[in-house]
Amino acid sequence: MCDHMSRLCDKLAAGHPVITAEISPPKGAGIKKMLRQAAEIGPRVEAINITDCQRALVRMSSMAACRVLADNGYETVFQLTCRDRNSIALQSDLMGASALGIRNLLCLTGDPVKVGDSPKSKSVFEMEAVGLLQMVNALQMGRDREGIKMNAPTKFFVGAVVNPTLGGNANQLSRMERKIEAGARFFQTQANYDLDDLTAFLERTRPFQTPVLAGVLILHTYEIARYIHDNIPGIQVPDSVLERFRTASDPQAAGIDFAVETMLKTAPLCAGFHVMSVREEELIPKVIESFYDKRNTRQDAPPSLPLTAGS
Repeated sequence: MCDHMSRLCDKLAAGHPVITAEISPPKGAGIKKMLRQAAEIGPRVEAINITDCQRALVRMSSMAACRVLADNGYETVFQLTCRDRNSIALQSDLMGASALGIRNLLCLTGDPVKVGDSPKSKSVFEMEAVGLLQMVNALQMGRDREGIKMNAPTKFFVGAVVNPTLGGNANQLSRMERKIEAGARFFQTQANYDLDDLTAFLERTRPFQTPVLAGVLILHTYEIARYIHDNIPGIQVPDSVLERFRTASDPQAAGIDFAVETMLKTAPLCAGFHVMSVREEELIPKVIESFYDKRNTRQDAPPSLPLTAGS
């Protein structure tokens, strides 16, 4: 049941495939670029995620950016991390976001401060994502973390993230189960460029009966692929994929093609996709449009005739 006016929840509950995408809020108070990006991406997706100082980079508040986009007609997903706030601040922001009409929430632990642009800042990490989900669940029931009654509960469609890399991350499935028990009702995954590994992971999540949006992080140069492989925890780019980008005459086209291949292969195994980029948001609508074009071409193609001895 979707009782919080979330179109994203409605579509997932009805079993319709969905696509979400991600935008980083601005470095500053200006919103024109963010609105331009939303105008390109918004009509092609069910909701736009707004990151919460992703990679520990100082950016506009995710809550504020969600409200700006909502005022311009876009459904958003409010990302909230545990890195920068204690439980008082987390609860305060959650109450405020619900009062502002933000209906979709994604709970994350958060990247370490040392990887960002303010390495002297102090991390909080009073809790991690499972604890945050448990706290949100209490707020949804109308009580704060200490059990004190609130004047009205929060109303969120609550999501979480999972890393779909099975090799070296065998605990991800058990962690996913813990997040479901704590209140997660949908998942967005980290990227995985090993398509066999990704499909195996998605197969193993099906018994949970919780919608999973497979994460698609668009590569557009060999250097970006190499950087992600070397520097982003939990993501590995296979040698065959690195070589594909190293030798590509048009790496951007290769990146769009690889993203679409990933989506076509995994579409039967997931509830949809969460499409991301590395500072190249204009590639997101190109990937989505190419995916729909190729998917529709496949559906429209006549069935293949069986081979016979005389073929």
